Amino acid sequence: MKKLGILGGMGPESTLLYYKEIAEQYSKRHPEGYFPSLSIETVNMYEMLGYCKAGEYRELTDYLLRGIFNLEHSGVDFIIIASNTPHVVFDLLEERANVPLLSIVEPTFQAVQKKGYNRIAWLGTGFTMEKTFFRKRFIENGIDAVIPNAEERKFIDHVIADELEFGIVNPESKNKINTIVQRLIQEEQIAAVILGCTELPLMYADDKLPIPVFDTLQYHIAGIIDYMFKE
Repeated sequence: MKKLGILGGMGPESTLLYYKEIAEQYSKRHPEGYFPSLSIETVNMYEMLGYCKAGEYRELTDYLLRGIFNLEHSGVDFIIIASNTPHVVFDLLEERANVPLLSIVEPTFQAVQKKGYNRIAWLGTGFTMEKTFFRKRFIENGIDAVIPNAEERKFIDHVIADELEFGIVNPESKNKINTIVQRLIQEEQIAAVILGCTELPLMYADDKLPIPVFDTLQYHIAGIIDYMFKE
């Protein structure tokens, strides 16, 4: 079986989710019920976000590559980044890595396209909502990718950075995000919503939105498990 490398720490809560879900799903598929072989390399979330917000993508790439090279030295066969935001430089990282990298965006796009939705909303950090990189794959294939307005984006970004990154699920914040989704349904006629932040699923672990939800973390993990068992 292939050994996985996880570049995490962006933030710790989602890295824990990745490890837990991967271990459980791998064990269910393994003939002997074994847990997977993997290494985790964590980087500083705030340093990563600083490069993103400053538009310093060369520095961001070099910073993340140090973690990727550390994982390569540990003998991993492939690597994933346990966060949506740093995928803004995924193509640059993929060019310089010596082992395959598995994108978080691609499996989510494939799932949305398979369902036939042509108008969706992307929720995530302020950075991922505003940068077209994350919606480009959808737009190029005829799927309208709507984002909340500026005030709504600011609020969602605050909830992710100041609450969910620390494992805090605030019912009032959740209700407000639900209201944002309802507005997008009514005014933007969205048919589905993408949880484009690996911490947002914490908010909806025991609840559902009124339209189909595509959790980037879960689709990423499904692809990871398939790749680990791939001959």
